[in-house]
Amino acid sequence: MKVVFLKNFNDLDLNLKNLSLVLGYFDGVHIGHSQLISFAKSMSEGGDLAVLTFDKPLKSIEGCLTNLDTKKEIMKSLGVDYLLVIVCDDNFKKMSYVNFINKVLKALKPTKLFCGPDFRYGYGAQGDVQFLKERFNDVYVLNYVNDHYGNKISSSEIKDLILEGKITEANRWLGREYMITGIVSHGKSNGKTLGFPTANLIPDTNYVIPKNGVYATRCKVDGVIYPSITNIGTHPTINELLVPSIETFLIGYEGNLYGEEISLYFDEFLREEQKFNSIDELKAAIEKNKEDAIHYFKFNKIR
Repeated sequence: MKVVFLKNFNDLDLNLKNLSLVLGYFDGVHIGHSQLISFAKSMSEGGDLAVLTFDKPLKSIEGCLTNLDTKKEIMKSLGVDYLLVIVCDDNFKKMSYVNFINKVLKALKPTKLFCGPDFRYGYGAQGDVQFLKERFNDVYVLNYVNDHYGNKISSSEIKDLILEGKITEANRWLGREYMITGIVSHGKSNGKTLGFPTANLIPDTNYVIPKNGVYATRCKVDGVIYPSITNIGTHPTINELLVPSIETFLIGYEGNLYGEEISLYFDEFLREEQKFNSIDELKAAIEKNKEDAIHYFKFNKIR
């Protein structure tokens, strides 16, 4: 898959053949997004399949579900030939919806367009699907998969589930485990003091951070995945923090992770964060969390 960043729209001729173009921001690339892209792939009839997205959201959002690197990996796995990433600088944000059609979409010369029913574009999000249909012959609008309550699967709904600690349900609609990547930095060393040395993760993107509590997680280090338990919170029992941290204890790992890039996959919520009456109570709770995680992964194999 080829990734192309688009900033200059004056001469936008990428020489794509029989182009099927999928439009959207695709935060999370959830199962509804995947369904749309797979449908476009099935309709591409041997031509080029491209996804046109943005390097950042066009409107203010509190946290994202995926960084651009993760989007690239998922798009590639879905059979996308070109990922076209619009650089959302001030000039682009001021572009009218008519100019977006004329300077961007028509310049790419798509044979078919694909999007969700709520796709918006142009300054003030004034452009809609109906206007696309008036300007292009073949526009396919696909409603995203609905949940068991009949609600449309949306990135916003998945974010709400994560913020509520409902990780297994969020993962169901993502189609994979929620993941946060970042660099391990020095923390308070509380885990090491308790006999459970932890990696203090500093996220590389403004991710949605799950609800405070303890989770069964998996941690990828240098291509190897370890079962782990992760605490998100302020350590109310010892050296309480002003801002929640993400601390992960890797089961079976021996080594120094400081400065390493890791990927953290959230599998299951184990318990709420709580303040214990003593250090011994805290240590016993962590040991139980470790046993719970080992039991979980005994029946849910590490992938």
